[in-house]
Amino acid sequence: MKTKLVFIWLLAVCCLPSQAQTSDEDYFPFTQESKTWEIQIGVLRENLYVNCIDGDTLIGGETWKKVYNYYGFRQLNYSYYAAVRDVGKKVYAIAKGSNRPRLLYDFGMKVGDIVRCGVEGNDFCCLLEKGEQPDTLFGFKFESSLRLVRIDTIETNGLRLRRFTLSLLSPYKEQIVDNVVWVEGVGSCNSPFLPWMPLLPRDRIFFFKRCLIGKTYISTEEDFYNGNETNDTSNKTIEANESSVIYDIQGRQLHNRPSKGIYIQGGKKHLK
Repeated sequence: MKTKLVFIWLLAVCCLPSQAQTSDEDYFPFTQESKTWEIQIGVLRENLYVNCIDGDTLIGGETWKKVYNYYGFRQLNYSYYAAVRDVGKKVYAIAKGSNRPRLLYDFGMKVGDIVRCGVEGNDFCCLLEKGEQPDTLFGFKFESSLRLVRIDTIETNGLRLRRFTLSLLSPYKEQIVDNVVWVEGVGSCNSPFLPWMPLLPRDRIFFFKRCLIGKTYISTEEDFYNGNETNDTSNKTIEANESSVIYDIQGRQLHNRPSKGIYIQGGKKHLK
């Protein structure tokens, strides 16, 4: 009996490191070479603001990934924007012209955890770590808080990613906004560098479109709007949905193709 108990104890001890490692490996990293985030402005497909990871840099003896931004498919105004790095399940960024690492995301948070929010000058939003003081926004000190209210798992293009829903305590009004959404490895519902901005209505003009590695889809805007159910998004579905939606020249969605005039479908202008 004693021998059997010792064997069970040894087996349990040996399994512990393996379980911890599996937990870490399940994390889908934010900083990956050739990852891009497309933010669409208006209804025309070519009106894009893009962040992309392109190459490495050494800062303080540590390897960071370089982030560039540009406009449109022709990569207009391609310029360095920030450096990013995963540390465990936290994502840090250093804005151009700064040497101060700022916390963008903490994907190790548990339901009920609270984190404070701040800004990095006027460049991007950030989270504040313990003892860290907020910067000023338009000359005023800005500080708010996020509470994690739910974690669920989505399936998008063959990947299973965790989705975080957080509540934002407004610094100007005593109210909670329960629609700040993050997707692991992708970032927030609006932009990778706006972690505490609330989810905007679907009919907005400026919105997150998709995240890719190379030409492979990682996530689309739909992943932020669905409920708790598993969301299975494929490239075929994405293209079909884009090509079927019709807009007028003012950007308003139409139910039917107009009999004459200019309309927009599949991100292109058509004349009938």
